[in-house]
Amino acid sequence: MQPWNKISKMPAPAIKKLQDELLTQILNVELAVRHPYYRELFKEKNINPADIKGVEDLSKLPFTEKKDIVAPEGKPFYPKKFVLEPPAEDEQKGKKKGFALFGKKDKGPDPSDYYFFSLYFTSGRTAKPVPIEYTLFDLENLKEAGMRAFDILELTRDDTMINAFTYAPNAYFWQTFYSTIGIGSTALQTGGGKVLGMEKILKAMDSMEAPVLFAAPGYARFALQTLEHFGFSAANLEKIVVGIDYAPVSAVERIAKLMESVGAKENKVRRMYFSSEAKSGWAECAPGFGYHTNPDHILIEIIDPESGEVLGEGEKGEVVVTHLDTRGTVFLRYKTGDIATGGITTEPCPNCKRTVPRIMGDIERSHLYLELQGKEGLVEFNANQLREKMFANEDVLLWYAEINRSDSGDEIKVVVKGTSGSDEDVLLKNLQQDLQAECKVPLSVEASTLDAVANHIGLEKFITEQTIFDNRDG
Repeated sequence: MQPWNKISKMPAPAIKKLQDELLTQILNVELAVRHPYYRELFKEKNINPADIKGVEDLSKLPFTEKKDIVAPEGKPFYPKKFVLEPPAEDEQKGKKKGFALFGKKDKGPDPSDYYFFSLYFTSGRTAKPVPIEYTLFDLENLKEAGMRAFDILELTRDDTMINAFTYAPNAYFWQTFYSTIGIGSTALQTGGGKVLGMEKILKAMDSMEAPVLFAAPGYARFALQTLEHFGFSAANLEKIVVGIDYAPVSAVERIAKLMESVGAKENKVRRMYFSSEAKSGWAECAPGFGYHTNPDHILIEIIDPESGEVLGEGEKGEVVVTHLDTRGTVFLRYKTGDIATGGITTEPCPNCKRTVPRIMGDIERSHLYLELQGKEGLVEFNANQLREKMFANEDVLLWYAEINRSDSGDEIKVVVKGTSGSDEDVLLKNLQQDLQAECKVPLSVEASTLDAVANHIGLEKFITEQTIFDNRDG
């Protein structure tokens, strides 16, 4: 990866030129030579990587989808097909550098860049978790991506940070871990509720007088709403960075209001968008200004998820990632299943003035775009919008929704635990009216206990809480 102070100020045409060079390099030097899956695919599809002269030629290449990377039954080592093979011995001999007068030799690619070092996994939301191999080269990139995100988030070594992302073999937790080490900040890597638990996390935040908290949006909200119950203070809290899960701008606004209500020193909330397959995450300098990407590491396309057509700037579509500077597991035109509601822009950020491409709007999950069986036929249901509405409701503490099938069609049941002091009957009545008005199938709302809802959604068990349960067969 290039120096950040150079990349972050580089004009769009220069970024395009750099990406053209990196793309042709990885296609011809890496994928066509030592990537088992794409090497075979190029032969099968009669694709000559040399014909790809730059980003504008990407449409000549096929997409990679989740079904392509998931190991078939009985083939656990199948994901190795997406891992670069170490260079052969004859690639390391006989090449001279421009500094040959000093007696230096270009030995070709460094084999150590390709040696396996660490294994992380995809989240497994829509398919079995897929192993993603990292080499030391990749871990340095992960740390660099995280330090860039910290720069965008205006975090420094003087900030004490509480990392409440769930401890797991995924890029979400480990990018934050390596980033805090990279800038030399004081940080507690709590492992989230799954490891340390809410009470101890809040105690640590209070006793360490930490101004920064990293957490999934639902977990951050629950932490603020239970501060008083556990008897801890948020007087030193200044900034919450939310990531991993769906975090619309409305969720940011709700968390900011909660920070203010519990007496936080400041109420800044910032978002990060993590993609396991991209092997990194991207930060937003301020709500609504877009996720600032790393164009020397990952190439982003926004496509129509149905036709595969590459869309123009600002158009809503699916995020597609291509690795430009990675080792270990490498993907080409990988369809993430994430929908950027504001598309992508290459215009300089009006807030921080950085010039890198930005993914705009909210990130919705395409697997939550559902077809339900109504009384008069199939109807569309965007469960992302249900999540947004429930998150923004000030009287809702925890909740989940079940989609069930009956003889007359599909039905939705919403189970909720209200905040302390809320009128449960009024809450259920208001939710019933509000949600049913936007839903084209029967919907019911019922109350439950805190423990029952928390256990059902895996609040302190899963990487992030699960709120939508599709119980229909198939």
